[in-house]
Amino acid sequence: MFRKGFSLLAVVFTLSFALSASSYASEAQEFFREGYMASMSREWDKAIELYSQSIQMSPDNAEAYLQRAAAFEMVERIDDAIADYEKTLRLKPDYYLAMEYLAKLYEAKGQYGKAVDLYSRALPLVTDSKWKSMVQWWRSQAEKKIKQNRVEDDRRPSGRFPKGRVSNSRHR
Repeated sequence: MFRKGFSLLAVVFTLSFALSASSYASEAQEFFREGYMASMSREWDKAIELYSQSIQMSPDNAEAYLQRAAAFEMVERIDDAIADYEKTLRLKPDYYLAMEYLAKLYEAKGQYGKAVDLYSRALPLVTDSKWKSMVQWWRSQAEKKIKQNRVEDDRRPSGRFPKGRVSNSRHR
């Protein structure tokens, strides 16, 4: 009797857990949908809040992180956007859009090496030849920036300081 009652209890518990998990997932999807609608209306702060609620309920939803990152970009919260794009790629390593958008932000911050790495990772994922040539061009532009920065660094005289700054070694 105990075994039969225990089995029935286990089935009821499992069923109720599955239903509540399904309800929870459905609620997370609803927050995501509302966040998307807020984004379409350009209500960025509202979208961020709704995507955040969706993420809280479903922390493995790469798409929610991607969409929240885009909303963060729109309100110029670049570091938050970068963090969300990076989280998107940890959840879904081959997510092309996250790679592209993150690479663009790295370029904007002058982190060209990271941008080149992302463009290189993205290239094999692009099937359209015209789009692939765009990604190759973006990568080449980031590579040029790296080379320009090296040349500028090489041109700076060593041991010299910008006007108005003096080396501590002169004051000994």
